[in-house]
Amino acid sequence: MKEENDRHQALRNNASRRHAIQKQQGDDDKTMEELLRITPEAFVFEDQGKEGQSERIAFHPNPGFKPKTYEQRILHALDGIVFVDLHDKRIARLSGSLAAAVDFGYGVIGHVQQGGTTEITRVHLSEGIWKTSAEKIDINGRFVLLKSINKHQDETRTGFEPVAPGTTFAQALNEIDKR
Repeated sequence: MKEENDRHQALRNNASRRHAIQKQQGDDDKTMEELLRITPEAFVFEDQGKEGQSERIAFHPNPGFKPKTYEQRILHALDGIVFVDLHDKRIARLSGSLAAAVDFGYGVIGHVQQGGTTEITRVHLSEGIWKTSAEKIDINGRFVLLKSINKHQDETRTGFEPVAPGTTFAQALNEIDKR
C-alpha cells in the first residue's frame, strides 16, 4: 500500500509522467481495439454451451487468417476459452495460452515462447459499463537479439466507484486519501 501511495504522490507532482502514462494507455487501447477488430477473422469458434449466466466459447487459430503485425501474430497463436455474458453480450472472462511459439524473421529477429498464458476477468458495473477487474499475463520471448519480451503481470482491481465528469487525477487521489 505504501508503494502505491508513493507512486500516486510521484504522479501527482509530475505532469509529464502522467501524460506519458495516458499516452501509453491510449496506445494500448488502440492496439487492443485493432486486435478485437480482427478477432472474428483470426479464430475459429466453438460454442460449448451455457455456464451460469455466460456462454462458454472455445477459440482456436483460424488457419486461413494471415496476420499483418507482430501483435496479430501473437494473438493468432492463442487457443482458449471465452465466457460471454448472456445479458449484456460482453466478454466476462477470457483464458488463453499460446498453442505454438511465434517466430519473427525465422527466429532471428525474435520469438515468443509456446505456453505463454493470459487470463482476463471483467465485471459489470452498471448498464453498458464493464471494466477489467483482473489481468494475469505470463509470456516470455526475445526481440532483436537481446531485448526480452517478458511480461509477467498479475493485477487485480476492486472497489470501482463512479467519479464526476471532469475529475482531475489530483482530485481523484484526494478522494482516495480521505478513505
